[in-house]
Amino acid sequence: MTFRYDPTDTFIIFGTKRRCTHQTEAVCVFDAEDPKQGPSITLSHREIGFLRGSNNWRYIPGSGTLERLRRTAKTGIKGLRHAHPDDQDAAIFAFMECMALKAFHEAGTVTLTPASLRKHWPQILQEFSAQEAVRNLGDGPRRGGSKLPQQRRPHSPETLLRLYRKLRKGNYDPSSLLPRYRKQRVGGKTFCAETEDFIRDHIKASINREGLGASEIAQDTRKALIQENQRRAENGERLLGVPSERTIERRIELLDPFEVAVLRHGVDKARMEFATPSGGLDVLYPLERVEIDEWEGDVRTLFKQLGILNELPIDMREQVPSGRRYVYAAIDCATRCMVGLVVCATPNADAARRVIGQILKDKTEIARAAGAEGSWEFFGTPHLICTDTGSAFRANMFVVAVNTLGSIMLFPPVKIPELRSRVERLFGTMARQIMPRLPGRTFDSPKARGDYLSEERTVLSDEDLTRILTIWAVDHYHHQPHSGLPGAQSPASRWRELAAKYDVTEPPDLNTRRVALGYEFERKPSKQGVVLFSNYYNCPELIKYWRTNKGKPVQVRIDPENIGAVSVEIGREWFQATALNGETLENLSLAEWRLAMRELRQRYAGEALVTLPQRDRAIEKIKNIVGEACERAGLIDPGYSAEHLEYLEKNLCAGLLFDHPSEPPVSDEDVPFGRKITPSTSVQGRPLSGKTDNTPDTDNGEPDWKLED
Repeated sequence: MTFRYDPTDTFIIFGTKRRCTHQTEAVCVFDAEDPKQGPSITLSHREIGFLRGSNNWRYIPGSGTLERLRRTAKTGIKGLRHAHPDDQDAAIFAFMECMALKAFHEAGTVTLTPASLRKHWPQILQEFSAQEAVRNLGDGPRRGGSKLPQQRRPHSPETLLRLYRKLRKGNYDPSSLLPRYRKQRVGGKTFCAETEDFIRDHIKASINREGLGASEIAQDTRKALIQENQRRAENGERLLGVPSERTIERRIELLDPFEVAVLRHGVDKARMEFATPSGGLDVLYPLERVEIDEWEGDVRTLFKQLGILNELPIDMREQVPSGRRYVYAAIDCATRCMVGLVVCATPNADAARRVIGQILKDKTEIARAAGAEGSWEFFGTPHLICTDTGSAFRANMFVVAVNTLGSIMLFPPVKIPELRSRVERLFGTMARQIMPRLPGRTFDSPKARGDYLSEERTVLSDEDLTRILTIWAVDHYHHQPHSGLPGAQSPASRWRELAAKYDVTEPPDLNTRRVALGYEFERKPSKQGVVLFSNYYNCPELIKYWRTNKGKPVQVRIDPENIGAVSVEIGREWFQATALNGETLENLSLAEWRLAMRELRQRYAGEALVTLPQRDRAIEKIKNIVGEACERAGLIDPGYSAEHLEYLEKNLCAGLLFDHPSEPPVSDEDVPFGRKITPSTSVQGRPLSGKTDNTPDTDNGEPDWKLED
C-alpha cells in the first residue's frame, strides 16, 4: 500500500533522522536532515512495509500532516436555491439595491453614512427604479394589455445601509440577505384563546400509551369543559365555549403527528418512525472517519481458545460452559472496509483498545493464519474515531490512546444509531449473512427462535467463530458490490480508488503505538536496564538516567503483541529500549513467551539463571508448535489487563533471569557463530593418553577406566 508523505514529516530510519524528498508509485527517497549523517537512501514501498513492522522505523507527523488531521469539520451556507420563493425575491431585491448603492459609492457620489444617503436619496431611488423596471421585463416586452409585475417598495436609507454592511461582511453573497426565520400566517380561531388552550392541554393529557381512541378523548374533553363551566358559573367567572365532539376530533387531527407519537409510544420509537434519510455522511478519503462499536453476536460458542477444546474427552466437552460472545468491529466510513475485528467474552476497554491497534497495522498475516485467501491491508492513522457512550469507549485508557495517536474522539448523541450508521449496518449484514449459517444461533426474538434448541446445538468455539468472521470479511464482504458506494463498488475497490486519489496517513511507529496502546509498569533500572517478564531492556537514555537517579523508578510500557522492545518514560518523553540479546524476541508475542517460560520452568525448575541459548531454543520450539494458532489469536481477545499482566510478572516470571555474558560463548552446542577447534591427539609425535608401549591392551578392546573413576 502506498502512502503520500508530507515534506514536513520526519522519519527515523536505523537511528538517522530523514525526510522524504521525492516519491513515486514505486520508491521513496529519504534525505538525512544532517548531511554529515550519510547519503540519501531509496526504499521501495515493499521495503518500507517491512521496516514499518520493526523497531528501526519511526514516523513523526509534521505540521502539514497534523493540520490535515484536524481539518475534518466542514461548514455550509444556506443557498438561494433552497430558500422559499418569497425569501428569494426579497433577498434578490435587497441585493440589487445594495449593488446600486455600491455603484454610487465607488463613483464617489455618496459616502456610507445615513446623512449622505438621505441627501442623494432621490437620485439613488430614481436610478434603482429604472434598473428594476428593466429587470422585471424578463425575457422581453409584454403583450398589449398584460400587466407588469408588482414593484416592491424600496427600503429606507438607514435599512439599506444596514443591508449593505451585512452584504459586504458576507463577501457579497446574496444568500447572506435571506431572513433567518419565516413568519407563519395563523388563521382565525372559532373559539377564544382560553378555550383552545384548555382543549389542547386536556387532549395532550389524555393521550397515553394505553391507546385511547380519538372519539373517547373528544368525549372526555367535552365533559371536562362542561365541568369547568360549572365551576366558573359558581365563582362568577366568564364561561368557556363548548365545541362539539367532532370539532374536538378535528383539533386532535391538527396536532403534530410526531408529538402524538411521542405521547403514545415514547421518544425513541417516534424518532425512528418519523426519521428521514439525510443522505449519509460526507466523507472523502480513507480513514477520515472510523466508527467502532460492540455487538453481542446471535450465536452461542464454547468458551475455549487455541484448539484446546479438540483435545478434551467427549464427556468433558459437554461440561464446557457456553454463551454469546461480543464482537468489536471498526469500519472505515468512506470505503466501508472493515479495519478491525476482535471477539471477546464481555465488553471491556482492553478489547476496544486492541481494535485501535488493528487499524494501525497490516492484518494480512492474521487473515492468512485464519484461513483467508485474500489480503487485509487496509490500515493507517484514523483522523476521526466515532463510538457510542459505552463503558469500554469512555474508559480513560481508550480516550488517552486515541489522543496519543493524534486522532480526534467523537461521541455522537446517544440513542441515535443513524449517526453511527456504517458500523450498525455492518452488524446487520453479519446477522443477515453469517448467523443463519451457524449452529447454536440465538435469533433476535423468542418468536423467531421458536422451539430451536440453541444450547444443545452449540458446537463452535471462540476460535471457530473468529475464523468464520475473518474469512467472511476478507474473502467475501470486501469484494462484493456494496449498495452504499458509488456505482455499487466493492469496499476493496473503493479503498484502492480513494487511496490513489487522496492521502492516507502513515501509521505511527512501534514506539508511538506502544506508548498509546501498551500496558504500563513501574520499574527501578539497574546498570543492565529494567527487567520485565524476565528480560532486560536498555537504551542510552536509560543508562544516563540510572547514573544520575539511582534508586528512582521509571514508567515502562510494553506491547503484548511484540515484547522485543519496551518504551521508557524519562523526563516526560518516551524512549525505546530494546531487549538485551533480544534478536529472538523481536515480533514475539506475550502468548508465545508465556509458553516458552512454562517450558523453561519445567526443564530448569531448580535454576534461577538460564542461558540465552536455552531461551532461544525454547522460543523456536514454541514458534514451530503454536505459531499459526497465536496468529489467529490476534483476533481473539486474550483477556489481558494491567492486573493480569502484573500477576504473570510476579508468578510466572518471578526469580527467573537470563545470563547475558560479556564474552561470546565458546560451547560447540551453544555458539551460533565461529568454527569448532578440536585439540590434537598427540604432542610432538607422542599420544596424549596415559598408555605407553609397555602397557598391555585389554582383550575385549574396552577402556581401562570405569564410570566410577
